[in-house]
Amino acid sequence: MPRIKTGFQDPPRKSDQRLVDRLADELQAGRDSGQPFIYEQAFSTGKLRVLVIWDEWKDLPLEQRTSIIAAAIEKSDGKDYRAKVALASGLTVLEGVAAGMLPYRIIPALRSGDGVTPEQCRQAMLAEGASQLFGPSAVHLRFPTADAADACRKRLIKNLDRSDDIWIVSQEVTAQDFEQVSESVATGPG
Repeated sequence: MPRIKTGFQDPPRKSDQRLVDRLADELQAGRDSGQPFIYEQAFSTGKLRVLVIWDEWKDLPLEQRTSIIAAAIEKSDGKDYRAKVALASGLTVLEGVAAGMLPYRIIPALRSGDGVTPEQCRQAMLAEGASQLFGPSAVHLRFPTADAADACRKRLIKNLDRSDDIWIVSQEVTAQDFEQVSESVATGPG
């Protein structure tokens, strides 16, 4: 198999400057909610993995996304910080779900008599960064960890009066998750 080396050397296209600027602004803003979701993972080597979940990527190839992320990091945090990034990936929420990277979902469990409407829930979810790429009437609010989902659930309750009891955090269970649970049940406690 051939060995192919790539890097962040390709500068973003001129047409991408708007996304570079927006992402750089988001990197500096440090908001608690909304898209893009920016996850930075530090390795013991001091290098970083940066994952940007953003529906704005929907029409861009992966290489272009990586170039935009690298340029935005450099604009926001400087060349030295950019040099620490070993891997930069950009996915839409839909792609992140398909890749199994966003297993936690927040859904509203509305009942008759609840003090909020479906449209109020939809707007609150969109304000938190829900994706509309799943279909014309569907919104998905997804997260990589239970802690991130729970933090969002608390913000939803705070920001939407009378919604305390409606927000549910669900977790998709993959075949790998099921296999691990089955193995632990078969072998018993530790």
